[in-house]
Amino acid sequence: MSRTLILLFRRDPSRDHQTEKADFVGYQPLWPDGRPVAIGLDAFCKHGQRLLGLNRHLAGCEQKQIKLVCLPLSGRDDQLNRIPGYRVRRFFLLRTGKIGRIHFMDGTPTVATFELGGDEPRVIHWIGLDTLADGETLWFDLAAVEVDTAVTSSPPVARPRLQAVAV
Repeated sequence: MSRTLILLFRRDPSRDHQTEKADFVGYQPLWPDGRPVAIGLDAFCKHGQRLLGLNRHLAGCEQKQIKLVCLPLSGRDDQLNRIPGYRVRRFFLLRTGKIGRIHFMDGTPTVATFELGGDEPRVIHWIGLDTLADGETLWFDLAAVEVDTAVTSSPPVARPRLQAVAV
């Protein structure tokens, strides 16, 4: 079953920063009515910007409202969910104490963290941190779609894998 969260990301150069590994472009996360969202996500690397449709996809605008779609999985090897016309990427959330950190499939941690008691309950529920005990992980597919895009929660259709055959 998918969980969605609609947020407005407004470009905010004061949140731009660099690390040794990446440049991060800053955004102010807001609810659709313009109220600030208590969430630690305020800057994204090029991969995060691409997944969320930010930066060059803003086409000269300073803000973009998007629907974030979290599709929880039973495990890493589940079929990838597909949403036609949108990028869907697989991650896992690892809970350590009150903090949940998103990791790439290969185990590399991202800078994206969520905090129980710090981030808004709607955000914590959307990412699934409130369902994990300390030390547990949750695999999920993540997409950012236009607000009016319908997202079905049906499981992805298994497709046969092609194998090479010696001739």
